[in-house]
Amino acid sequence: MVRNITILILALNSLFLSAQVKFDASVSKTKLGLNERLRVDFVMNQNGDNFSPPDFENFQIIGGPNQSIKTSYVNGERSFSKTYSYFLQPLKKGSIRIKQASIEIDGEEYKSLPIEVLITDSVSQPSESVTQYYNDDDIELRALISKGSPYLNEPITVIYKLYYKAPINISDARETETPNYKDFWSQTIKIPQLKVQREIYKGQNYNVVEWRKVVLYPQKSGQLEISPLSLNLVLDVPTDKRDFFGNVIYDQTSQFISTGMRRINVKDLPLKNKPSSFTGAVGQFEFDVILNKSSLRATESFQAELKVKGEGNLKLFDLPDLLVPSSMELFEPQREESINTNLSGMSGSITKLFTVIPRFQGSFPIEEVEFSYFDPQLESYKILKSPRLTVDVFDGPSIANSSSNNTNVITSNDSFRFIKTKANLIKIDDSEFFESQLFYILVSSPFVMVIAFVMLTAYTRTRKSSSIELQKAQEKEINKMIDAAKKSLNDKNIFYDLIEKALLKTLFLKFSISIENFNKEKIKSISRDKGVDEKTISKIIQLIENCESAKYSRSSNSIMNNDLNNATEVINLILKNKQ
Repeated sequence: MVRNITILILALNSLFLSAQVKFDASVSKTKLGLNERLRVDFVMNQNGDNFSPPDFENFQIIGGPNQSIKTSYVNGERSFSKTYSYFLQPLKKGSIRIKQASIEIDGEEYKSLPIEVLITDSVSQPSESVTQYYNDDDIELRALISKGSPYLNEPITVIYKLYYKAPINISDARETETPNYKDFWSQTIKIPQLKVQREIYKGQNYNVVEWRKVVLYPQKSGQLEISPLSLNLVLDVPTDKRDFFGNVIYDQTSQFISTGMRRINVKDLPLKNKPSSFTGAVGQFEFDVILNKSSLRATESFQAELKVKGEGNLKLFDLPDLLVPSSMELFEPQREESINTNLSGMSGSITKLFTVIPRFQGSFPIEEVEFSYFDPQLESYKILKSPRLTVDVFDGPSIANSSSNNTNVITSNDSFRFIKTKANLIKIDDSEFFESQLFYILVSSPFVMVIAFVMLTAYTRTRKSSSIELQKAQEKEINKMIDAAKKSLNDKNIFYDLIEKALLKTLFLKFSISIENFNKEKIKSISRDKGVDEKTISKIIQLIENCESAKYSRSSNSIMNNDLNNATEVINLILKNKQ
């Protein structure tokens, strides 16, 4: 008897505990027209996991799932409610069953009961449901393109704007599809913070948010596509319910919205009157060539700056090259950009810097440089030319004296003469040879030659000793230059001037290469004749190039230290040369 009572109590307790968990499904209405919408709520009174909704067959999900949790205390007792909400659009008429949903609570699976809903014909005036739904025209995502038919490389802007009408509020927005700007050069304009503004659209007031701004430069002619931008929005929409204070209660729903595919027709640049100097510049520009020096010494350098400034596709074309006389050495140019990109496109300047070193004295012309561009506003090509400039070079060899002339020239005095008709004969001296002047000269000549040989040997030894001492003194001076350069690492100009002087003095000392012949080809030729190996020659030339280019460009301490080590190594190799 006691055992039966115990079993009954446990069974009732288990039944009581299981009755504490509730998981129900409810709908906003059980009968609706085909053009009306239905809300379905799945409510539980305890928190659960692994919620599994039904497949909603014969319905289209237009919103959800939206999740809400409510907790309240009444007379010290806590009540809990968790709801999953869906918004559905019926797809056919008739009786449609909403199947079971499931949830796992404390390790147990619970299922809701199925619900039958009757779908009738469309109604002329849909009855108000729990939520006052918005119209499709109340929210729109637009892609505003500044120009639908631009020229190739002409900038266009695309501004993506989200329009929505009150009383709709947007609580969350996420980008589900990002535009692909294939066949465009693109740059996104940063928006620091999304702001809601007011705008008149379709004759009505709308809230507007600028979502994205992009500048595009078409790189291909013809019809180009801009893929859609798509957003998934979480909307707060008003209901017909009010809270205790009389305020309207809002419900959440989700909305997918897209701009759709956009197309633009890009016009190719005209072939008529297209200049030969055209390299793709499109916009409005100014062009100039600037020299930092107009007068300098030979083997010094100057910089020529080709500069284009204005508005257009500055990053998308090349500048022309500089033309200099063959007596000047032209180094590889450096490109510098100072460009700002905003909604109107690129603006600023681009520069092409050339380092030039003249080798001979004289007055040398820098020929005019031609730059052309296409102006899309005037729909025509424009040609700009720099003025013809002159560079005066002094303290160097002249071009005429630098080339050796080995041609034998016959003067008028060495030409053939006529045969003389009168002879001027001299009588032969037939005097005795012994004790004659010639006899004494020949007898004394061996003694004179011995004395001369002794004197010449002594002179040669003295001169050789003096030459060795002079060479040692010059080597010591070269080493002092290297040490001075080492102490001048903080001053780039002094450092490379000392390195260059030390190298020039070394080449003059060992190979007799003077400043007139201080060019790379001559150095290579003389070094090979002196028996210098190719590896050492390459190091000499590399050091010369490093000095020339680094002296007139930016150099870090690490580069200067490396050049110092290379100079020390190369100069020691040259000084050790025996020939």
